Amino acid sequence: MARQNRTVIREGGGFPGRPFEFEAATALTGFPLMHGVTRRFGGVSKKPFDSFNLGLHVGDDIEGVWENRRRLAKHLRVGPEMLTCAQQVHGVQISEVTQDKVGAGAFQMDKAIPDSDALFTNLIGVPLLLLVADCVPVLVYDPNHHAMAVIHAGWRGTIGHVPVLTLEAMGNAYGTKPEECYIYLGPSIQYTSFEVSEELADTFRKASRIPDQIVGYRYRADKGIQTPRVNLQQFIVQDLRYLGVPLQQITVSATDSMTAPACYSYRREYGKTGRMALFAMLTERR
Repeated sequence: MARQNRTVIREGGGFPGRPFEFEAATALTGFPLMHGVTRRFGGVSKKPFDSFNLGLHVGDDIEGVWENRRRLAKHLRVGPEMLTCAQQVHGVQISEVTQDKVGAGAFQMDKAIPDSDALFTNLIGVPLLLLVADCVPVLVYDPNHHAMAVIHAGWRGTIGHVPVLTLEAMGNAYGTKPEECYIYLGPSIQYTSFEVSEELADTFRKASRIPDQIVGYRYRADKGIQTPRVNLQQFIVQDLRYLGVPLQQITVSATDSMTAPACYSYRREYGKTGRMALFAMLTERR
């Protein structure tokens, strides 16, 4: 497994009250790239979306979400109209962000890039945004071609190898080589919390390269039985390693969104909750 001790919590200030926070990978801090996964505090949304909800589609007050997005945009030193988003469908569709797509979905969900769970670009100063609340947010940075991708990997996207497909798309578009990339897997539901059915566990066993690293069992005291769990992060790491990404270039967050109070969790909060954002933006090389 990739090391889990290479993340840091940072703040995006400049507003009244508590600043918003985000987790970032320290391995990426030396590159011309702004990135992170936001946490749930430091915004204006009311319960149950309190308070830095960035999802326009969850039933939150739209004006509040716009204000939260403005705060994120200010941290990135861009206008909020630049935020570029996707209509995520828990699939494996990938879209390149070209100039004509910049700002898609910044203020309206129905204007976001349709049917996409991964976005990639080599445009400078264009922030990409994907929303999560237990699914695995994956950031890819290619320093040699100064290109990047953001990926939303739920269990369907994970088992469908969407990170691998994204790297292949970047290779076709820019010449990206997996062995030259740096990868960050952000806060998401971890193995100990991701209880699944026997049927889904078996599906992961069949799809995995090393099943014993992906599927296991944990005791549930309330049921008095062992129940299956799946390690989404390790499945993705296996895929990346098979593709040629060096282990030392993969950062995996240790934050479990299901148990961390600073995270939104769809599973913990029975679907009525906000969304964190994986954000990334290329800056000028110096």
